[in-house]
Amino acid sequence: MNACLKRIISISPFTRCVNTRASLMAIRIGLRGLMARRALTIMTIVAVATAVALLIALETVTYGVKYTVGLEVKSILPADLMVYTSTAIIPEELVNMINGLKTVEYAAPAILTGAIAGGHDVTLIGLSPSSFTYFYPQLIQGSLPLSSGDCIVSQQLAQALNVSTGDYIYVYVPQGISGTYNVLKLRVSGVFSSIFGGLLGFQVYMIVTQLSYLQSQLNTGDFVNVIFIKVIHDNPTVINGLNTAMKQIIPEAQVYEQQSIIGSVNEVVNLINVFFVVVIVLSIIIAGLIVAIMVLINVRERRREIGIMKAIGASNGQVMLIFIIQVLVVSLIGGLLGLIAGYYGSVAMVKLINYLGYNISIVITPVPEFFALGLATALVTGVLASIPPLISVTRIRPAEVIRME
Repeated sequence: MNACLKRIISISPFTRCVNTRASLMAIRIGLRGLMARRALTIMTIVAVATAVALLIALETVTYGVKYTVGLEVKSILPADLMVYTSTAIIPEELVNMINGLKTVEYAAPAILTGAIAGGHDVTLIGLSPSSFTYFYPQLIQGSLPLSSGDCIVSQQLAQALNVSTGDYIYVYVPQGISGTYNVLKLRVSGVFSSIFGGLLGFQVYMIVTQLSYLQSQLNTGDFVNVIFIKVIHDNPTVINGLNTAMKQIIPEAQVYEQQSIIGSVNEVVNLINVFFVVVIVLSIIIAGLIVAIMVLINVRERRREIGIMKAIGASNGQVMLIFIIQVLVVSLIGGLLGLIAGYYGSVAMVKLINYLGYNISIVITPVPEFFALGLATALVTGVLASIPPLISVTRIRPAEVIRME
């Protein structure tokens, strides 16, 4: 009879109401506890915010560096593969065969060599008219070199030579190690600000002319020294197969793979980040220790209150809720402050680097996944760090505490 009565009481609306009010009271006590020890609360928030800020800054800057490097590599190497030889020994027939493959979007033949124009070292490139579509020349004057003997020049070179559309320039192309030169007379048909999707057009002295004209002037016949290969859907299996095939067909060739270059740079960035990861881990550990100290101090100071709450029927869970609320509030505030400080700190760091004279255009963008990671790190660190001191709550016996008091 007594057991049945207790069961009915335990599940009655009155009991549930009491439990709800006890939980709400625990929340209010927890929040008041934070206000009572403001110095400790602020110190804990700062520790959590610092750890999260370092994490967000590292992830944001690393992402920006990798993204920027990817853009630069893709602009310098505007294809999945670039096959290069020092002399024009690659037959154009091979390029036509590659273009016939169903897995290849395009294979563009070219001649790329160093030259001299107006006393300046320049990069001279010969492209077929159909290839210009793939390399995105951004013209600011004139038109593409559609006639034999025409060329387009980079904006910087045009300024250095003081030429514009319609002017003629003389380009000296060295012939091996003999010390002699082929002299080309080219008419400037246009001036570009960038080409190859942004190949440092504003920094490099560059001249682009028709491939057939350059072949006739350099006596290379139907041979080239560069092939740009773009694979459909950037299929890595096809890229690796073509890489191997090119090395076998042309043993003298150097084959540059776009993704391999990006991957190599990313590996270097990850290696550099190891040091910063260690710093972040240490800061998270320190933040966790400070959270644990905060909870431990609060538990010790409230032993009498905990004993009384248990004596009047509060469960261990309701008592621990006081301190869990404190941890969650501190971790949440610290996490949010860390997100803001980390993101804007990374922006400020890039601006400082540029201000010091290092012209590095790192793209800094807010990444929601990083913010979620930072907030989760703050909350998980706080909860895990509070477990040991919270266990001591379950060991507090009301009779012993009241007797000691």
